[in-house]
Order: sequence, then C-alpha cells, then structure tokens
Amino acid sequence: MSTSGRNCMSLTEPSYPPPRNRASAVLTISILVAFFVLVGLSWMWFAAQNGLLLAPTATATATPLAATRTPTPDLRATNVAGDMLTQIAFAATSLAHLTSQIMPVDAPATVQPGAPAETQQSLQLPLVSMADPQSPLHIPVQNPPPVQPESPLASDAEMTATAIFIPNVSQQGPPTPTETPTPVVVPTLPPPPPVTPEILAPTETPTPPFVAPFTPAPTATVLFVQVAELAAVSRATNTTVYIGPSTFYTPTADLLPAYTSIRVRGRTQSGDWLFGCCLNNNQIFWVRAAHVTIAGNPVPVGFPAGVDTNSVQWDPNNPKWLPVYPLDPVLTPRPQPTMIPLGDYPLARYDRGNTGRLPALPNSSLQNGWGSIFGQAGQSFRSPVAVSGPNVLSSSADGQLYSLNRETGTQRWRVNLNNSSDLAPAVNDGLIYAPYAPNRIYVMQDAGNSANPVSDIELPANLATSPTFSNDVVFVGIGENADARLVAMKRDNVNDRRTFEDPQAKLLQPAIGQETIFVAADRLWAVDVNFWLNPEIIWLSPDVATVIAPPVYAYPGVIRNAELYVADASLNVHALDANTGLRLWVHPFGSQVSTLAVNDAYVFIAGGGLLRAVSRQTGQALWTVQTGGALSGGPFVTADRVLIVTQSGAVLIYDATTGGVLASATVPAAVNAAPAVSQDWLFAPSGNTIFGYRGTP
Repeated sequence: MSTSGRNCMSLTEPSYPPPRNRASAVLTISILVAFFVLVGLSWMWFAAQNGLLLAPTATATATPLAATRTPTPDLRATNVAGDMLTQIAFAATSLAHLTSQIMPVDAPATVQPGAPAETQQSLQLPLVSMADPQSPLHIPVQNPPPVQPESPLASDAEMTATAIFIPNVSQQGPPTPTETPTPVVVPTLPPPPPVTPEILAPTETPTPPFVAPFTPAPTATVLFVQVAELAAVSRATNTTVYIGPSTFYTPTADLLPAYTSIRVRGRTQSGDWLFGCCLNNNQIFWVRAAHVTIAGNPVPVGFPAGVDTNSVQWDPNNPKWLPVYPLDPVLTPRPQPTMIPLGDYPLARYDRGNTGRLPALPNSSLQNGWGSIFGQAGQSFRSPVAVSGPNVLSSSADGQLYSLNRETGTQRWRVNLNNSSDLAPAVNDGLIYAPYAPNRIYVMQDAGNSANPVSDIELPANLATSPTFSNDVVFVGIGENADARLVAMKRDNVNDRRTFEDPQAKLLQPAIGQETIFVAADRLWAVDVNFWLNPEIIWLSPDVATVIAPPVYAYPGVIRNAELYVADASLNVHALDANTGLRLWVHPFGSQVSTLAVNDAYVFIAGGGLLRAVSRQTGQALWTVQTGGALSGGPFVTADRVLIVTQSGAVLIYDATTGGVLASATVPAAVNAAPAVSQDWLFAPSGNTIFGYRGTP
C-alpha cells in the first residue's frame, strides 16, 4: 500500500465514524421552530381575546356593544405576527441553503456495504402566501365558534411541499356605524364674565335701618269652617238675578224684590256671586254678593272658643263659610283670563289685578346678562318696559318702539311711531298695544324680525292709563276732570266702544277681578265689565276718596273671598271686601303712597322713601325700611322676597317676612322709567339704554 493509500482511509473501514444525516437534523429543527412559533401565536391569540396583550390602539369611534361581539383590530399584534412570519421564512431559507451545500438533494448517496438503503428525503419549506401582501393578521372570533375564513394560500393540489399553516390575523376596516349614533357631548359654555358697567353695592343706600311704628300682633289661624247656608236680605231696590253667575247669562223671569229674606247656599270661587233660594215657585237664582246683606246667622260649628265674633276675621256672616256651588252643566262656562306665559311681563303692574306678584325674582347674584351689548335707542327711553316672549319692549323719545332680544339685548325690530308715551306697552293674546302720541294706541303683532300692524286706535281724549284686558275687551282710561272716563273697546272691532263717565278726575290704572273692574279716580267704583249691558255700578266705596295709587285686587283673600287694597289722599291704605266694598281695616301710612303690592300674607306699601309690610289679616305693620329715594319700579314680590328699584339706580332685595336686606346692586345711571322683571332677568331703562341684569330665580 502506498503512502498515499495509507493516508487515505477507506470509508468502509471500521475505524471511520459513520456520517451524520444532516438533512434529518435540519428538518427536525425546522419542525421544532414551527411548533414553537405555533405555540407562541396560539398564546398571542388567547391573550388578545382575554385582554392580556398590550392595550389595543384606540379607534376613532367606540365600537357599540352588540349581541355578537366584533373584535377590535389590534395593530400591535398584527405587526408582531408579521415580524415573526418574516423570521420564520428567513430561517427556513437559510436552512435550505445550508442543506444544499452539505448534501444536494439530487447527489447520489454512497451506501455502506451491508447497510440498509436510505430513502431520499427533501426539505419541505413553509409556504407563505403573498396573495395579499397588505393583509394583516386576523384574530378569530371567540364566541360564537369561529367560521374558518377563506385562506389566501394556494390549494393543497397546487402545493409541492408540506405547508405550515399560520393563523391569519387580518386587520379589518373601521367598524360599520350602527344605527345608534355616537353621542356628541356639547360643552356647556360658561356664562359671560361680568363686564363694565359692573353692579356695585349702592353707595347712596347703606343697610336700611328699620323703622317700626307698630308692634305686630299675632295673626289668628283660620280653621276650615263651612256652613250649608246663610240667611240674607236683598237690597233696598228690586234686583235682577240670573240663571248663572254672570250678567252674560239670562236673567230669571222674576226680579228679587227689595228687602226679601232669602237663603244663600253657595258661591263662586271668588265669591262675587251667590247661589240663592228662592223666588216664586221655588226658583233658584244667582245674585251678586253686593246686592244682598248676610245677617243674623249663628256662630258656625268649628269656630275656636273665645274668638271675637264681632271682628272681621271671625264674622259669622262671612260668605267665605259657604261652599263653592258648581255651575249648572247645561250652561256654557264663562271664559277665563288667559294665563300669563312664564317669563312675560305683559301689563303695567304685571297682571290685570295690579298685584306686582311674580312667579320668581332674581337672586342676589345679579350680573350683566347682556355683556357689552346693551339695548340702545336714539334718545332716552320713556315708557316702562314690557316683556312678551323674546321681546323686551319700550318706546323712546326718538319716536320709535323698540323690541330687544330678551337673551342677548340685540335689536329684533323697531317701529317708527313718530311719537312716544310714558305709558307702558301692554300685551294680550299675542297682540302688542303701544300707547303713543297723546291719544293714540298702535296695535301690532310680533313677526320675528318685524312687527305686523293690526290697527291704529285714536281716542277722543288724552290717554290716562295703559291698556288692560278682560277676555275680548280692551279697557283704557282717558281724559281729566270732567272729561275723564273709562273706555271699553271690542278687541276685534276697536270702534265698537262703551264708556263709563262717572269719574271727575284723571283715572289711575284700573284693576280687574273676575268680571268686575275697579275704577280709581276721585272716588272708587266697582263696575261690571259687561259695558254692553250698560255699565252697572256694583258698589261705590263710601270710605275711599281721591285715590292716589292704583288699586290692587287679591284673590283668594285672607279675610273675605277676594280683597281690594287702595290708598287715598288721607294717606291711609284701605282693605276692602272686593265683592261688596265693605271695609275690613284701615292702615295709616302717613306718607304719599306711590305703589302697592301683595303676596299671600302681606300688603307692601311704597312711598315717601319708605317700604312697609302690613299684615293682610290685621292691617298692622310688620316692618318698615327706608329706600333712600323715590321708586322707579316695584315693589315686585314673591312669597318670600321683595325687589325695588329706585330712581337713582339702587336695586334692593328684601326678605318679605323680616325686611332684612338680602342683596343690593346699582344700575350705572338713573332709572328713568319703570323696569320689568322676567324670571331671573331685570330690565331697567336708563337714558337711551336698557340694561339687562341676570341672576338665578
């Protein structure tokens, strides 16, 4: 054997180690890698379904919860899976290349003698379909059981090697919007910050001192008392009575003779009419409370022991003890006054009773509600302010009626009247009545950015009062001295008129209660509103002369069914039974009275730089404060508060029970006409500007 032969060892020699099968090793490693990749992907799928993976990328719109949950695309999981697929493909390619270098698949193998023949093997690479290279991975639905998606891979027949299937985690498009829209949260804008002019504490009115001319007496608590009937006697003349409680109903066939004893067995809610028995043939009827005298009745059951039955509070003959009697169902009910819309201030003293009683008043945190925008006119505003829906109304010395937006202060419209008035505009059933010139009223209807004309009323004498209303009738006072009169006009035909001509002095703003209008001038009359039947005087007060402030009608009453409060030239304030004119008490105010107002318990008297609260039960003063000057507006009252505005611009809010000052503020300049209150708003005319201040009701 040659040296070269000795150096070359035969493969068949026993000392030579057997060769390794490298293809099997590579295949085993590849399978193990694929196995662990599958385990890893399975874990990722489980984690994604159970929220154990990284937080999913937020979607633009929250996916609504549905009966079948729709998976939210997880971009991070998609990217990770894509990276792992790339690594698998790279590893498999590398292994294939290495194998081809060690043992080509088509090279014949040298077999040891006597060894079993080896079967030729080929490395089967994983096939990764690139049919949709942009398609991300997809996490299958967990519940209900997943439906196998269409595989992007080639079919089994087309495959030339064993494929390792990797779960396809595909990125779906944004979820289809459902019928339920995503709620849009509209941010609540903060209220505009106060701008100049600021509301400052009034300098001219420090905390008003209390003046207590009277010591209030305890008010008796009236218990519920009711009687079946009361004895009464008719008045001194024969009286027309009716089949229903109104002169609009038909009179009975017979008159009620003078001085006839009758039994009254019921009343209307306000007590202005009584239900009586009996005329001839036991005929029942309705008669005005003022036309009979209830007398001679025993003390009703239910009166507390020891009460003074001679007092007006415990009078056994009070018609208040009678039950409310229902209207005969065959009769058509009389129209009732239209309720004042919430937020409106339609008449000179808010309502047709002149009560000054409002549903709400602004609280102490008054701020400039119109910002830097103020309602301005060419010249000073002259008339008191009225409010109707979005309209804040006032006439100016520049001859125009302005409508300003209630919420913003911007001008809605204006009407050129070529004249103006210091009387308040009035609103009724959608129509605006604007006094202008000495003897004219312009009637219009709000049309948004304009006002549509309705009529132009000319009267035979100068206007004395602002218009007021009873159903379809417009009442207005005109003239002075011997020319003074109250005019009633049909709303639908203002030329159809009737007049009440008894007054001999300029009329004050009348008050209306049910179907009675209270005419205040040199005397005080209660007149039936049915002027077309001939104005019937229900009563004429013997106790009141030369009225100096508009009367106030209050229903329900605290002593009688309804009450009337009036101030006269004697500087006294009188409380009257509104249905009969009977005086209940008199309070010596001792100073000129400008305005009255009422709530459930008190009468508020303003005048001579004073504001006083008087008990409606007793007529005694509870508290008195100094206002620091004459009033431009108020008192405006609720059950627990009183608001006044002085001519110098001070705004003061008092506790109605104690008279304590709850808040004070100042309008930047003098207030030259009566302001209006509209829920949480106060609108005050000052010069050629209306200031809108706002608080919380």
